[in-house]
Parts: sequence; C-alpha cells; structure tokens
Amino acid sequence: MLKIFIKVMEAGIGFSFIIGLALGYLSTENFKNKYKIIFGTVFMGTLAAIISSILREIPNFVNRSSLSFWSMVPIVIALIGIIVFYFLKEKSNVHKNVFVGFLSLYIIASFFYYMPAIFVQLNNFVYYGESAVSTMVLYRIIGYVFAVVLMFLSGLAIFKTIRRVDQNYRDEVLLISFLIWGINQIFIILQRLYAIDLIPRNAKLFSIIAWVINHANYIGFSLMIFLIILPIILYLDNIKVKETFKNPAELRKKKYHMRCNRNLAKFFLVLVAINVFSLTYLRAYSGRDIELSEPEEYVIENDMIIVPLSELEDMRLHRYQYTASDGVHMRFFLIKKSQGSYGVVLDACEICGPSGYYERGDDVICKLCDVVMNRGTIGFKGGCNPIPIPYIVHDEKIKISTQDLDANSFVFK
Repeated sequence: MLKIFIKVMEAGIGFSFIIGLALGYLSTENFKNKYKIIFGTVFMGTLAAIISSILREIPNFVNRSSLSFWSMVPIVIALIGIIVFYFLKEKSNVHKNVFVGFLSLYIIASFFYYMPAIFVQLNNFVYYGESAVSTMVLYRIIGYVFAVVLMFLSGLAIFKTIRRVDQNYRDEVLLISFLIWGINQIFIILQRLYAIDLIPRNAKLFSIIAWVINHANYIGFSLMIFLIILPIILYLDNIKVKETFKNPAELRKKKYHMRCNRNLAKFFLVLVAINVFSLTYLRAYSGRDIELSEPEEYVIENDMIIVPLSELEDMRLHRYQYTASDGVHMRFFLIKKSQGSYGVVLDACEICGPSGYYERGDDVICKLCDVVMNRGTIGFKGGCNPIPIPYIVHDEKIKISTQDLDANSFVFK
C-alpha cells in the first residue's frame, strides 16, 4: 500500500498543484467564453492523458524516450509564451487572449505528459502469479485511491485559494510558481538534446543536467514550500474586518466569509504538511533497506548439502549461503510448509532477481516488490515464487546437490 501510494504521489503531486494554480488563475481572468474555455481545456487535457496512456502501453508502437521528449516540447513552448505574454497581457485583449491560449496549451500538454505516470500504477495492483483476490491487492488499491484523493484535494485547495487572494499576489505567485516548476521541464528538454548530440558535450553541463534530473523531487518540494505563501496571505487578510458596515447582517455575512477563508487557508496548510510528510518520512520508510537474516550453517558430504529436518520444525524461513564453483556467492532457503511438505528454493526469483525474501510475521515477502508469497506455492516455478532447486529427503534430512546449485550461479551474478 505504502509503495504504490508514494509512487503515485511522486508522479502527480506537483502536477496537481500547478494545474490547480493554472485553472484557478484562468477562472479569475476576464475574457470571452471563460468557463467554456476552462471546461474545454480540462476535457481536452483528460482526453490527451488517455491517448498518451494508450500509446505508451502499445508494445513497440512508439519509442517512449522520444514520446516523452516530444510531449515535453509543447509544455516548454507554452511556458515561454506564458512568461512573455504575462508582461504584455494588460496591453490589449489580443495579448490577453494569446496569454490564455498559452496557459490552456500548457494545461493540456501537462495532462498528456504527467497523467500516464499515474494511470500506469493501475497495472501494479496485481503482480504476476499473485491472486487478484487478496489482502495485498486491496491494500494497493487503497494506497492508490488515497494518493489520488490527496492530489485532487491539493489541486482543489490551491484552485480555491488563488481565487481569493489579491490580484497583485495572484500574478506574482503564478509567475514564480511556473518558473520553479519549469526548471525541471526545461532540463528534460536539455537532457534529450544533450543525449542526441544537439548540444556539444561538456562535463560541467552534463553534471548540472544530471543533478537537476536526479533531484527532480527537490523542484516539487520547492514549489510546495513556495505556495505556502498563498494560505498565509489569505489567512492574514481575513483575521480582522477592516471595512465598516451599517447593516449588522452584512457584517455577519462578511465575518462568515472571512471565517471560511481562514478555514480554507488552514486546510491548505494541512494538505501541504501531509504531502511533505508523505514524500519525506513515508518515502524514506517505504524505501528502507530490509536486512536479510544471517545465513545458517550446514554440512557438505559427498557433494551434497545436508540440513536436518528437525531444524525446520519451527516452520520459519532458514537462509543459507553457498559459494559456487565459479566463485559466485549464492543464497538459498528452506522452509517447512506443512506436515511432510518443504520448500527448497534459491533466495531469488525469475522476475525480481536475487533481491531475496524475508519474513514479516508468518508471511514470506519478496524484498523488491513486497509481494506476499503463498506458502503452498513455495517450491513451484513461476511468478514471483522463488526459483526451486532439486532436493531429496532421506534419513530425516534434506539433501541438495552442489552441482544443482552450481548450475544456477548465474542468477546471482
């Protein structure tokens, strides 16, 4: 649940903030057919996101790197247009309409680029070989839904907040927010141009591009931290009634609206706190390195690894290490599944490789993908099950040929 929650948040929280900001700002501008254009922009953006997701899922239909580059191009073009016409939009209606056009293009192109990364997580509800009707699948669905709801509320909060602050603050916040978020977008373009040699090779430039791309989350954090200014401004402007009212009813109405604005500001700050907590502490917690249990001892006789059945009676995972004939260090584990039934497997699978398995309570978990193993299928080939190895049970002992382990050393290379 936590892993899919973090993945969706990383993919979409910055997008939700910037789209909420852009749509909120659009709704405050005066231009012809305003609401038709806003709803049309959202509709076209959603349609673009669906088309983008379908294109990315068709095998060998498009080069995904090229698609990502070309879908970022209109975003950067729109960003440049927004910045230029931001300073010109008050000169004439033509300039304002061009500004609105660039802002609408930016929103639609952002849907096309960012939303597929959120949609693709729908494919991670059920892992290969896992039952679709299981607690883990339910947890992943809950994590996904919670992340989407949090993104929606964040976008809605900034949409409502930007509409209620003073026009001067609104303009400055929009411009600075787009400049912050645009850093990562511009460097995605530069990365691609550098990769195809349209930008001359330069070690210093490469290190700058690599640093920005590898620390893209910092851009999202910077945007969220900067946007805290909006609820603070809104709250401070609605603490005390500054106007005078002859009619008590109007005064009560004013106080009610001010109280609503303060509540919105507090709600916005709570959402930002939850987002920051999720992308810092929870992200670190979900990505923590889980240490595998220490290898246990065994004996080798006549090229056979021997483990007494009595050591497996606790029905826990028992891990062992073996050095193959080619010098590769391998891990395997044994577990008693039920009376007279044992799992004898490599500490690796065909999908996740040699990441290993660990115990959480009575469950055996894949360290990489967090899938809970069905104890009954440990020892069977396929899915995320650990790779089985041949063995025999003789004289109350499990015996494994070292030749069978040597033959599988490539798994751990």
